Amino acid sequence: MKLKSGLLICALAVLAACSVEERASQQSSVAEVDSTPHLADGAYALVSVDVTEKDQVSSYQRDQIKIYTQNRFMFAFYNELTARVDAGTGYAEWVNGVLVETPIANQDGSIEDLSFDLTIIPTDTGFTQSLSGMKYGERSVDMVEQWRTLSTESGEFDGLWKLESSSPEIASRGGFFEMKMIGGGHYAFFQRFSNEGELVKHFGFGSFQVNESGEITESAMTSSIEGYAGREYQVDLKLVDSNHLVQSFELNGVVITQTYVRI
Repeated sequence: MKLKSGLLICALAVLAACSVEERASQQSSVAEVDSTPHLADGAYALVSVDVTEKDQVSSYQRDQIKIYTQNRFMFAFYNELTARVDAGTGYAEWVNGVLVETPIANQDGSIEDLSFDLTIIPTDTGFTQSLSGMKYGERSVDMVEQWRTLSTESGEFDGLWKLESSSPEIASRGGFFEMKMIGGGHYAFFQRFSNEGELVKHFGFGSFQVNESGEITESAMTSSIEGYAGREYQVDLKLVDSNHLVQSFELNGVVITQTYVRI
């Protein structure tokens, strides 16, 4: 009788252990994150944005680009709400159908401990993006944006790049900082530097084309730099390795060479 009781206790213990393992397995399965992208990597142009602040709705149309590539994002435009350059970049991760953007830098410098949950709904021509509680100082606004697809093509130079070093002509500008993204057949950048004691901030973006011979043309669409937009620029790009990019171009008769590191 004692033997049977011992066997029964052992059996119950085994069943209990199995039950715990099954529950743990089920909980683990439920907790798994769906990181399936709901939007293709590429370049997108803003069509319109509705901004709601204290129940007042304002609609805007502006020249703005957004590029997604390799789980990174960048946007750039002139913000009428703040009357200044507005550009930013960082990581983009899909979490159960929601796009979580974690900025790492903008036109003012590095960013930490900030993220946004974006509701993205693909459309026939692009996507709709909704964001609640966007902060501008003490102001809080909700935004619904309509975006149009420019291109979803990919290339060998795609990625998010941070300026690491440059020729003396640019380095002589105090604290020169630049981030650049290439993707979806387009590029975007923003930069910051000190000029005679004044902090200067700029952005620009346009199309990015590589012809059959490997020559690269950047066609500037919009920029805060005077005289930059509406022109074509021949740029020489080389991948030193998978994480370093060298860019060369001629400016006012001087060849400028810049080295970028992949972020």
